[in-house]
Amino acid sequence: MEQHISLNVDLASLEMNRSITGTIYFIIDYHRYFPSEGWDDFLVIILSWWIKSIRGVDISRIGTNYKLGFMAGTPEIFLKKISENQVEMNFRFEDNLDDSFKGRFLLKELKDSVLSVSKKVIRELDRNQWVTEDIDEFKALVLSLERYPFKRGKNK
Repeated sequence: MEQHISLNVDLASLEMNRSITGTIYFIIDYHRYFPSEGWDDFLVIILSWWIKSIRGVDISRIGTNYKLGFMAGTPEIFLKKISENQVEMNFRFEDNLDDSFKGRFLLKELKDSVLSVSKKVIRELDRNQWVTEDIDEFKALVLSLERYPFKRGKNK
């Protein structure tokens, strides 16, 4: 049985210094947070990485692994395709393996959540008129995720 997963970003927390930072974390089964509620990271950069990984896992064979990383490097999520529609996600803190946990999730739910959050982030970036090369790449990746024909020949 699959668990529920969603991505949360606090748009009010977005800041632009050398890069766009803000609060970002996953919510698993409506009550568990990873890495933690209120985690702050380089939003545009890690969302770009994650979009590449989600696209990769979708077109890969069953058993293929990808990683959803964070800039800090310590928390990480290993993503494994276990069927055409499901992924196993291993949520890990390298410094404390006792805090690690796994779950099974629908790939579509993960993709839709990342896509939805990414579009909200883009609207906020545009509203603030922030422009960088990272933002341009992120926008192109979001568009490719939105328009990408998942499941060659079949849209599931």
